[in-house]
Amino acid sequence: MNTTRWLKVLAIISLGPSLAACSATGAPPTPSASPSLPTSVPSPTPTDTPIPETPTPAGPTPIPNDLTYEQAAHLFDDPSDVPFEVRDLSSASEQEGYTIHDIIYTAHDPQYGFVKGWTPAYLVRPAGDGPFAGILFLHWLGDASSNREEFLEEAELLAKQGVVSLLIDGYFPWGVRPRDGESDRLQVIHQVIELRRAVDFLLSQPGVDPQRIAYVGHDYGAIHGGVLSGVEKRVKAYVLMAGMGTYSDWSLDYFLGSDVDGEAYREALAVVDPIQYVPHAAPASLLFQFSSNDGFVPQEVALDFFNAASEPKEVKWYNTSHRLDEVSQRDRLEWLANQLDLPPGP
Repeated sequence: MNTTRWLKVLAIISLGPSLAACSATGAPPTPSASPSLPTSVPSPTPTDTPIPETPTPAGPTPIPNDLTYEQAAHLFDDPSDVPFEVRDLSSASEQEGYTIHDIIYTAHDPQYGFVKGWTPAYLVRPAGDGPFAGILFLHWLGDASSNREEFLEEAELLAKQGVVSLLIDGYFPWGVRPRDGESDRLQVIHQVIELRRAVDFLLSQPGVDPQRIAYVGHDYGAIHGGVLSGVEKRVKAYVLMAGMGTYSDWSLDYFLGSDVDGEAYREALAVVDPIQYVPHAAPASLLFQFSSNDGFVPQEVALDFFNAASEPKEVKWYNTSHRLDEVSQRDRLEWLANQLDLPPGP
């Protein structure tokens, strides 16, 4: 990443017994004390603003569909210089030697983030000074744990192997649902920019080794991760679970009505479809995990996604549902340990 993107990170954010927060003015925000890890994130704003159903994007503009990869990749550059302001809502220390920080930090744009202008996250940090590997997780859109809690158990296991994990809440389509081609294309772009900003945040943590960074995404987390793999070269390894190479299929099947022009919608989203970006993931390694009985991702669609990706890559199939299972978790943790040179796990 070039120097301009790193100007956003005004200072290294130190995490230890307490979380220090940086703001544009240098005045630290006041954390809200909590004796235990909350199951939901309270609104960070003084006015207690509710989470919006559909924040209005600022005038989506048409993007030509004949862009080259090099041109399209710049759609996901972050032009802002928004510094990280961080609030530690609570911290829960575990006997196993790691701490879970329940945090929020400023999004790259005030109208984006699951809480408008803010990104809720868990930061799971081992004790000690490192060096640590780092993993960014993005959850699925499912019937349970459809938020940053999906991978919390895995992050705790990985903390025992010396991994700092950042688990963020996604907002598209979790908080903002698909509605039309131009708006949804803009939402995809901003969600991926937030993922790049999350990589910035992860790398700013003390002791994190910039040569040992990974990404894990499930369902929509895998779709967004497919785009990220083609534009974010600081990540060494990607695990893409039960994803597909296009946004349009799920939007048209599950969110949008029959009055939407499907052809026009597909055309509008084509420039940001992950199948355009996974061919450019190299030199990062890719692990694809799919269900052979997936009601949402047919095998031929899964294979199209996998076949499009650059080498080195690997695919594993599981006789389970779209949710995947404990066998896939075991394989995923083993693969990550090999990619990130981790010590044996518990």
